[in-house]
Amino acid sequence: MADHFLSKTRVSPEDFVEAGGTPVLERFDALRTLLVDRAGPEVADLFAEPLISRGNDTAPPTVSWYTATAGDARPLSSLAPAERSRAETYLSDHLRPLRALTEQPENADLAFGALSTLGRDDVLMVGDRPMIVNWGLMPGCRGANVSTRPDHFAETLGRYLTLTPSGTRMPGALMGEPVIPPPAAGVAAATPAVAAPVATAAPVQHRISRLAWVPLLILLLLAGGFLAWLLMPGSRLFHEAGPRAVTEEATLQAARDLNDSLRARRATLQSALDGAMCRADGMLVLPDGLTPEGLTPPALGVKPAQRATIAPDALLPSSPARVVVPDVSEPGAETDLLALITARTVLVLAGSADGRGATGSGFVVGPGLIVTNQHVIEGALSDGGQILVTGGSLAEPQVATVIKSDGPLMQAGGDFALLRIADTGMTGFDVHVPQDSLKLSGVVAAGYPGDVLASDINFAALKAGNLDAVPDLTVTEGIVNTEQQIGPQTHVLMHSAALSSGNSGGPLVDMCGRLVGVNTFVRAGRLQNRGFALTTADMMAFLQGTGAVPRVDSAPCAPVVQRAEAGARKAVAE
Repeated sequence: MADHFLSKTRVSPEDFVEAGGTPVLERFDALRTLLVDRAGPEVADLFAEPLISRGNDTAPPTVSWYTATAGDARPLSSLAPAERSRAETYLSDHLRPLRALTEQPENADLAFGALSTLGRDDVLMVGDRPMIVNWGLMPGCRGANVSTRPDHFAETLGRYLTLTPSGTRMPGALMGEPVIPPPAAGVAAATPAVAAPVATAAPVQHRISRLAWVPLLILLLLAGGFLAWLLMPGSRLFHEAGPRAVTEEATLQAARDLNDSLRARRATLQSALDGAMCRADGMLVLPDGLTPEGLTPPALGVKPAQRATIAPDALLPSSPARVVVPDVSEPGAETDLLALITARTVLVLAGSADGRGATGSGFVVGPGLIVTNQHVIEGALSDGGQILVTGGSLAEPQVATVIKSDGPLMQAGGDFALLRIADTGMTGFDVHVPQDSLKLSGVVAAGYPGDVLASDINFAALKAGNLDAVPDLTVTEGIVNTEQQIGPQTHVLMHSAALSSGNSGGPLVDMCGRLVGVNTFVRAGRLQNRGFALTTADMMAFLQGTGAVPRVDSAPCAPVVQRAEAGARKAVAE
């Protein structure tokens, strides 16, 4: 039980939302387990822990709310604009996984119950994280959840999460039924005025032949038959539900394979440590004769070369700023890996018609052509939505149009979007479609994670309207742990480069500066999150017929590094 008290709410028995005939609040443990498994602990931590007091004949029921997070609780509405904006962005990013749960019959009632709250002010700020109280409750609901009250959801947590009509199962306008708004306060229903009788001539009576109704009857029968055909599964309106492109079983098997690869990695590291030897000059040499950085050590007493080729699967990755790669924007020129990635990675901002926004990452694949994830720009696909792209290599933010998209991942097997911007001056990544396995190869992930943007001064300035402000790019390094096929046409690389919400759509790059994957989602672990990137082979299949033709390089990577100067090493040591 969490031990930090937040608030206490007096309710009525009719306010409890139910799932499977049981109040959702009594299934808190099941909800938390579901969220931790499917969305990660940070999403589960959004929901405060309830303690229910059922009351008696003289006292109404109450719910006390607790959290494991220490700190003063402040209403979200009381925060300063900048802090409130960061909290709302965090809520939008971390509530998004619940959208998929509402579309799963076995989890929908529990997810909808969590998204049902009493009112607008049920989000508290505890420390630097938002916390939802009064969830699992809705005024006078009698067990129902927000899927039956779209207006109530729109006024509460719907401000941070958009649910698709198919996912919400909401009635009324979303389901094609007429919605009759209540009369405005103070406006009486219109009643016809009764006029004084006026003497008129008796109207002439015309009889209509029964045969005159036959054409109308035929038209009604034809229209009914046509409508019935439209509503049949497999028709133009409702396509037959096919199998999910990516199943939970496949992702679970991918997680098992990841665990196996981590065990093998641990054994490799232990073996290298056991057999490592320290030379007389202080250089550590592993059993394979290389240094931990993958360099071939020079003979004793011989000064090492300033530049050297390293093993692509070195135990310790080299700093991207020291890795030398060709600069394809200028023939024969060279640059460092960090500069190359920075010049080709962009921030993607997607806004929906109702004012909601999402951020993600993207990268250049050709003049004016940007690839990102479909789920990053999903909210902007409807009428009135807008997509902006910005980055260090762009003079100003660019309005983007969608050329092609494929998603969502679980249903379509892909999660790609190709955007077009007016600025065609950026150079695209070379694409590596490997012939051999990439396991243990060093990789670098780049993007704009939301937890970093939340404290980025430039991002705050950009949101405030300063179009010259560009947030800092975040890069992390790791290795490819394993490769997995999780659907008929879906292949992923699982890697150890740190990712979080906002990295979606960003590039995964090898130590030769070539694109090897598109970062798409994260599997949360107890000690570390594991990133999943869709492969470049899947991306190239998506790009077919779009006019985007990035240069493909299938040769194995032979990274080149600039050795650190002795003086620099000494300074670091001191």
